[in-house]
Amino acid sequence: MKAIIPVLHYQFRESLYVDETGQDTKGQLFIVSVVVIRGERDPLQQALQGIERSSRKHDKKWTKSRPAEREAYMRSVLNLEALRGSLFYALHRSTSDYANVTIQSTAQALLSRIEPPDQATVLVDGLPRSERRRFAQGLRSQSIAVDKVRGVRDESDILIRLADALAGFVRNGIEGKHAGLQSMFAAASADGRIQQA
Repeated sequence: MKAIIPVLHYQFRESLYVDETGQDTKGQLFIVSVVVIRGERDPLQQALQGIERSSRKHDKKWTKSRPAEREAYMRSVLNLEALRGSLFYALHRSTSDYANVTIQSTAQALLSRIEPPDQATVLVDGLPRSERRRFAQGLRSQSIAVDKVRGVRDESDILIRLADALAGFVRNGIEGKHAGLQSMFAAASADGRIQQA
């Protein structure tokens, strides 16, 4: 009797962590950050916990952390090999259509990946339950298979805290108010460690 060899189908699932900054500018500058993670998250989360500790940023939001903590945190994050090809941002000017540009930016980040996923789970900082369906439909309208969309608080999720930090880092880099972060942003953009979606 022949042995039956199972055929395995590997699904490519990705998790997206989304945050934004710039509503305070009344639409003059709006930045969406997207962290795209494929596969196992536990080793990455452990590495990020170590980075939060060593930078002394801990679980503080970007705006609540000191410049030295921000710089130390982002320097370590940008050197983390597990995040190569995972850090995206989209820059929008003269718009107050925050919900739609956040959906569009999330879709662009995912579609820019070399190998599109079979399904994506999308976690958005502060997304209210009432907006989840709209967000998912917006992604599906751009041919993205969405497993689920949900809102999370950045205080409780280390990868959302990373998305928060990425949005703040990009904004600091563009606005040029902190020379160290501005030069780090320019270098990370030039060598592809962060990518514009």
